[in-house]
Amino acid sequence: MYDVVIVGACTAGTYFAGLLAKRGLKVLVIDRDTEESLAKRLDIIHFTRDSFKEFGVEPSGEGDEEFVRDFHVCYGKSALNNHLKTNYINVAVLHLPLFIKRLRKTAVEAGAQFRFRTAFQELRYENGRIAGIITTEREEIPARLVVDASGISAVVRRTIDDPYMESFETGPRDRFYVLLKYVKLKDPCISVVDSTSWPYYKGWIAPQHTPGGAIIGVGANLSFDYARKCMAKFEAAIPLPEYELQYEEMACTPYRRPPFSFVTDGFLVIGDAACLTKPINGEGIPSAWVQCTPAADVVAEAMKDGGYPTKEKLWEINRIYQTGEGAAYAGERAMLIGAVNMTEADNDYLYKKGIVFKSDDEPEVENLLGALIQGVLSGAFSLKALISLASSTQKGEALKKHYQAYPDTPNGYPVWEKKALKLWKKVGSMADTVKDA
Repeated sequence: MYDVVIVGACTAGTYFAGLLAKRGLKVLVIDRDTEESLAKRLDIIHFTRDSFKEFGVEPSGEGDEEFVRDFHVCYGKSALNNHLKTNYINVAVLHLPLFIKRLRKTAVEAGAQFRFRTAFQELRYENGRIAGIITTEREEIPARLVVDASGISAVVRRTIDDPYMESFETGPRDRFYVLLKYVKLKDPCISVVDSTSWPYYKGWIAPQHTPGGAIIGVGANLSFDYARKCMAKFEAAIPLPEYELQYEEMACTPYRRPPFSFVTDGFLVIGDAACLTKPINGEGIPSAWVQCTPAADVVAEAMKDGGYPTKEKLWEINRIYQTGEGAAYAGERAMLIGAVNMTEADNDYLYKKGIVFKSDDEPEVENLLGALIQGVLSGAFSLKALISLASSTQKGEALKKHYQAYPDTPNGYPVWEKKALKLWKKVGSMADTVKDA
């Protein structure tokens, strides 16, 4: 009998397992993949130095097998490549599979157990309550709490029939299909030592692990085929360095709102299974860990002295996340839909004026509406873009305010959920902005 069984052994599940084990809980993590093949879909990730400290993870550095190098600046450029924004941030370039391996070592040292080539089939119930899982081999694994960290497929969450747990599928309109080209630059005098992005094209160029190399990437809704089309459009519009292709990687990340509730009796959903990613860039690891860190304390308290983790006991996980990062990202997600739904010239004007996109040392625009109206009157910014941005910003503010009023207990949830659904229906999806699929 385990206290907690976690389905999924990538970054969210492994990190959460370590947190729970350190709090004295008996934890088992299962994954359908082999230990050797885990997380092989992507090699290189970028992880901020501040995140190591924030989440209590020993920093990677020289001599660690997962560590590649550091960089310290992230640039952003306008659609017409005219205006540059500079953001200073210390970032570690890491090999993802090896980073997960190190997280797993930490979790095991804390007492967590891992089993690979073990797949979830269905939930196990006792007296009508979730009480563990049943594997595809029909093995029963009893546990007081089941945690879904299975990734974008959300194989556990989607089997639950409960008013406090949404079972939606994250389909093509609600995913970003990420295409990465690992390349060798032809000019030895050019080196990519920092990250530069062009948000209008959802494209970027960043450091990788081989000398003289780089990663050129794009993210797009709908399909990998459409992502490839977006890559071609990006490379046609922006004068990137000439290169020789080494190899490609493709992966998906969720791009939609998370469930309104992450918990119900005996159950918690985390990571990509809960669609926890940053709206601005699709980054998932730190966004998910923001939920995991307070969740570990709530779970430990809920399960002390052999107690069963009811939704009432776990509800604080919802409240903490949704009133904090959830509220901020709900507003940002809505605003970004309007910010990308415009022409290259419109995007160029936003960069020029430091609206939405700004450097760290650039002051906030004091009269945002006035600056946008000035752009319309001068012909530098379209009226359509003004209406789109104003509307999406207003919807984002309404969502943010609603999330900040998230109910303290399950009793207020049905009314809150009903209003939230209406607000999100008005916002729409990033996929709505696609016009050339």
